Amino acid sequence: MEKIKSILNAGQSHAMAIYLKILAFVLLGFSGLHFANLLGYGDVNLEEMLPAARVAHMVYAQFFPITAVGLWKLRPWGVACFFIGAISQVLLYWGFPEYFTQVEEGRQAFQGIINIHISMMAIFFMIRIKAK
Repeated sequence: MEKIKSILNAGQSHAMAIYLKILAFVLLGFSGLHFANLLGYGDVNLEEMLPAARVAHMVYAQFFPITAVGLWKLRPWGVACFFIGAISQVLLYWGFPEYFTQVEEGRQAFQGIINIHISMMAIFFMIRIKAK
């Protein structure tokens, strides 16, 4: 339990504080992409989207800005939300891509999102280990 608390309070080091603020901007970008898809600026209109994709876009479009605020303010709940959002997207897009897209380009985009999230989490833990 103590390790989880120390991970959630990661914003106490200067390097981690800078990284968490960078993550906040990245997650705002992801939120913008989800909102754009909901507004019809993506590959598929909202009416033509698969139901799971529609729900995922709605959830992440609202969840990521909240997470960004928590990361920007260096709050433990922001770090927790970051991990919840990143891990859930990795699990959904890696494990069940057929529920979210029917085209190969969508699967390739999902692979990119998965790679970005894994990279962000790996960098988080590298900075965390280096700060100790």
